[in-house]
Amino acid sequence: MEYRINEADGNELNVVFTGDITFSENVAFRQLLKDLGERSVKKCVFDLTAVDMVDSAGLGMFLIAKEQADTSGWNLSVTGAQGHVASMLKLTKLSDLLQS
Repeated sequence: MEYRINEADGNELNVVFTGDITFSENVAFRQLLKDLGERSVKKCVFDLTAVDMVDSAGLGMFLIAKEQADTSGWNLSVTGAQGHVASMLKLTKLSDLLQS
């Protein structure tokens, strides 16, 4: 997994992910959350267009991100999920929780 943080507009960020989001990416994902926590953000969109696979740990990381967003007072949503990733988000109902 790699990610790039783009400022979309003022207090909105887009995080563009590439690669797989799996347990082995736990440290990098937590660093991302730390980086987001240090910014003044009102809305963050996780762009999953270039993500091919997410495992249960990756789904758990999305839940942790959602909790951080709720606690810190910013909105988190996902976009671009397709194939396996979209299926996993739908199956676990995370797609409902992380609607754009």
